[in-house]
Formats: sequence, C-alpha cells, structure tokens
Amino acid sequence: MNQKTKRGLVAAMAAALCMAMVPQPASAAYYSVIANGAAVASTQAEMVNGQLMVSVRPFAESLGYKVSWNATAKMVTISRPGYWLTMWIGNSRAFQNDRAVWAPVAPYMKNGVTMVPAWWLSVRLGAKVSYNNYTLTASNGLAPVTTTTAATNPNPRPNSPLADPSYVFPFAVGAPYDAYTDTMGASRYWDGETFGHEGTDIPADKWTPVVAVASGTVVRYGWNTLGGYRLTVQLDDYPEYKFYYAHLSGYASGLYQGAHVAKGQVIGYVGSTGEGPEGTSGKFIDHLHFTIYDSDYDPINSYPFLKYWEGNKVRL
Repeated sequence: MNQKTKRGLVAAMAAALCMAMVPQPASAAYYSVIANGAAVASTQAEMVNGQLMVSVRPFAESLGYKVSWNATAKMVTISRPGYWLTMWIGNSRAFQNDRAVWAPVAPYMKNGVTMVPAWWLSVRLGAKVSYNNYTLTASNGLAPVTTTTAATNPNPRPNSPLADPSYVFPFAVGAPYDAYTDTMGASRYWDGETFGHEGTDIPADKWTPVVAVASGTVVRYGWNTLGGYRLTVQLDDYPEYKFYYAHLSGYASGLYQGAHVAKGQVIGYVGSTGEGPEGTSGKFIDHLHFTIYDSDYDPINSYPFLKYWEGNKVRL
C-alpha cells in the first residue's frame, strides 16, 4: 500500500468516526403519531435532541387548529377563535396570544415543511399527550380541520350600522399580514392583573402601513401604557363610535389630537409598542390591535367587522 493510499484510508476512517459521534435524527419509519384517535399521515416524524419532531400542518389540523404560513417572514401561525401561536424558523422563541414561550427545539424546514416538537405543541394546543413504543398520542377532543375547511370564509355582513360596505380594511392591497382570529375576551395578563382582551390582533411585519378604516377625528393620540403608540378616531358617520389602533411603531406625518383623517389614509405603522413606559417595545410580536368602542368606551367585538371589510382594501 503506497503512502497516498494510506493517507486516503486514514482520512476516510476519521470521517466515519466523526459522523458516528454526531447525533443523527432517527428514521421517520420508526415513529407514528395519533391525534384524537386517528393516525396522522405525512408527519415526517423524526427524533432530534430527544424531541419527536413532526410536520406542523397535518398535526395541528388533526388537533382542530388552522395553520397559515408567511414565506417572507418564515413564520407559521396556528390558530382557532380566541387563540393563536406564532413560530419562526430557526427561533426557539414563539408567541402564544402575545406572550413569549420557548420551544425545546427551534422549528426547522424539512422537505418544504415546517417541523416542530410534537409534545411541546400538543401541550400548547390543550392536548393530553403520551409517548410509548415509538408512538406519540395526543388528544384534545376537537374535530380536525383541513386546509380546504380552514380557507373557507363567507365573511357575512354584521347586523350593525357600523358594517358600512364603504369602510376599508386597515391594511392596503398587497400588504402582507398573517391569519388572525376572534380574540375578543381572551385572557390577558399584565402587571399582576388578568383581564379580557378588548379587540382583534392582526399579526403583520413591523412598519406595515396602517390605514384609517373610516373617516373621523383623532381624539386620542400618543403613548398609552398598554397600547403603546395608539390612535383613537371618532367617526364622522357615527360620532358615538370610535376606532382604536394600537401598538404602532410610529405615526404618519401630520397627525395630532384633533386632526382629521380620511378613510384609506395612512395613519401609522405596525409595531410592538406598549406594556410599559414610553418607548417600550418587543414584549410581543408585531401586530395591529384594533378595537371598536361605543359612546361609553365599552368595547364591541371588531372581528366580524374586520372579516367583512377584508374584502375592501385601498391601493396605496
């Protein structure tokens, strides 16, 4: 055996030894997943760092949750009325109804799908979970949804004069935003106090322009401890009602308390400000919080109105 051949053999043996020392995902063929009594197909299950990882869409949908994907932000959102969980590829920090939670293994891409830790996600989705003989079993009693079912949205017109068909969605045509759900009354916690959520949260990228849903006068402007940089607009058409836009990263130029805004006019930009002294941001994901208030500042569920107006967007 010549010297060159010996060197090649030694290098090959060293490489093989190194590969043996690197933890490798166990074969997907060894694992199965059962959700609410039915086997879940296409999970691509594999074990990584002691966590069984599964494809998020078939697993979450089998537990009764809708799944949406934002390719630009590499962000996946799991939702149902009153609840949402948002995760990003390569980031172990996620947000559950505005609150940070941490996954034991960060989501990653495999064969074009997002892989997430199954046990951790099961708990987040309210399921009882067990693992035995290479099978993970999760159950939360919810009926499964499908991609087709999740995409169905009739957007009925609410029975209210505020459901004006000329009003517009707060994001313009082409503006990216993620799936949102009815979070009115959902539990929120801050500064030692638990309270009900008073509006609808629409996740979107920071600095996405926010437009006025309807024309009116700015009656509240500036910093709010919970809402961050916010605007309250009293409607021209129905002065007893006010539209509230919160957690903005900044305002459009020319705005102040007493200023008039026109329907479809850019009034600010999506952010994550609030829950602290002026300038506080980043305690939750970037999103627009939108609330409808009556004459007594009692909140009205804005979700059905937003779904109705979603079909009417301005072009900027």
